[in-house]
Amino acid sequence: MPCNRRATVSSRDSTRRTAPLLSLLALLSLALALLIWGFSLAQSIERPSVGNVLEQRQLELEVLAERDGGRELLPTGPLPPEEQLLETLQQSPRAGSSDSLLAQALLEDSLGLVEQSRRHLNTVIKSGPADLRPLAETLLAPDPEQQPLPPLPERPLYRLLVCEALKQPADACLSPATLRWASWRLVLVNLLPLFGVLAGGVLLLQQLWRRWRGQQPAAPELQGPDLTITETVLLIAGGFVVLGGLVTPLMAMPMLGSLLDGLTLTPALRAALEVLILYSVAALPAVAVLILLLRNLPAGNGRSLQWRPSWQCWPQALRGLLMSLPLVALTGWLVERFWPNAGGSNPLLEEVLNGRSGVAIALLAITATVLAPLFEEVLFRGVLLTVVGRRWGVSAGIVVSALVFALAHLSLSEAPPLLALGIGLGWLRWSSGRLFSTVLMHSLWNGLTFVNLLLLGS
Repeated sequence: MPCNRRATVSSRDSTRRTAPLLSLLALLSLALALLIWGFSLAQSIERPSVGNVLEQRQLELEVLAERDGGRELLPTGPLPPEEQLLETLQQSPRAGSSDSLLAQALLEDSLGLVEQSRRHLNTVIKSGPADLRPLAETLLAPDPEQQPLPPLPERPLYRLLVCEALKQPADACLSPATLRWASWRLVLVNLLPLFGVLAGGVLLLQQLWRRWRGQQPAAPELQGPDLTITETVLLIAGGFVVLGGLVTPLMAMPMLGSLLDGLTLTPALRAALEVLILYSVAALPAVAVLILLLRNLPAGNGRSLQWRPSWQCWPQALRGLLMSLPLVALTGWLVERFWPNAGGSNPLLEEVLNGRSGVAIALLAITATVLAPLFEEVLFRGVLLTVVGRRWGVSAGIVVSALVFALAHLSLSEAPPLLALGIGLGWLRWSSGRLFSTVLMHSLWNGLTFVNLLLLGS
């Protein structure tokens, strides 16, 4: 965080006056935005969290790695992976679903809990969907000579457990390559974040040491569009929240639904297309408002977003990402510790985790790693940070832009880690003097999250 809060801020001080009608419109937009965000944040508590699903997938990998002979890859826990997985399934919001009951029955059979397993299988037979009943009936009365096998579960672990329960060779349900890949996925899922946190901790300590010794080079002058606070409120609250977050989606969704109904699409591809198109359309009002506001400014630095693309942006972005990882991990751990059953995960995470279509995954990747970083960084670090920083200091600009960025994701449980990430992005924007570096850092963060979900969900 900068020590001299105003030394590197442009000395330009706008004397423009905002029209009374524009001020009234900004106040109305702010009131509506606060109402929309307040309602959405309160609702986020009731939304399912993807955290339980992520824990299940991690434990599934651990059980598969154990079956592959990779005991040394397993993290030490209070219980064996199979018992932890069974406990996690029992605590899941979807614990009573037929898919979950079948998974619990397979784990219980593997752990020798025969009565519980049979009870769950009988429940699936009585009330489960037709496609699960043949497997449940076969598991209740296993026949080693039965060929062919009934339809197997999608998840690799449960396919393997079916073979074990039916006394079939493992490769009849799961290829050896899939089993080996599970071990590699477990290594990557555990080691990549750990390496990032450790490397980031070293860089963060190095940064603090240099600042304490007075060896940190001065940051470039912070430049941004010469907008007033009122115009910035109108852009964020009116263009981004009210028009982009509420009005435009309400108008676009019926037309989009009619358009996609005319196409032959898988559910996964349809969902990915909806996400891509709706995000693009929702961004248009804020972009249009920003263009109109910039056109009213004199040409020159008053319109500058300080993009400054260069090869230097890549190492700056990577360094900023690594230095933010320890703070994001710490805040995430604190939320999990003090609010363990928090809901409100971004629905996009589950779309990626359960993705079955390569094209759908590619569309979601474009949304997450290109469109979202570009749009959000222009608003929060390109405009909001610089306008607030010019009037109240760089530190205020970094914190305010990070707070609005965190709340804009409309999830109370995810707001603290996103606040830490937003502070890291703001610090990079200030210290590098390049908006393009923050776009790259944001893209790298989303890409890292995306790859982690793919490793857990593949």
